[in-house]
Amino acid sequence: MAKESSDRGASAAGLRQFRMALAGEARRFRRYPEAARRDGLTGTAEVRITVETGLPARRVDLGRSSGHAVLDAAAVEMLRQAVTRVELPESLRGQSFAVLLPVVFEVEE
Repeated sequence: MAKESSDRGASAAGLRQFRMALAGEARRFRRYPEAARRDGLTGTAEVRITVETGLPARRVDLGRSSGHAVLDAAAVEMLRQAVTRVELPESLRGQSFAVLLPVVFEVEE
């Protein structure tokens, strides 16, 4: 389950709504790198999306590594694409906050 941070007063319901919208949108951009799949690389990367009051861009960076740079890069890119397509809930507008989203890579047999 993803962790949420609301240290500056962001609403818990708004954070959940934003996280769920991000997760849904991110599925459209999910790519398991072929080399990683071929090599059987698995892991979970946590990607942090940070929204700062007054800044138009949302920052997307790696919160915790999967242990494999290729998977980490794929997870960050997936969320970079998704975050531009998700609107902030009304309750989060004008707030600074961060959410962590886990991206799980498992080789399916």
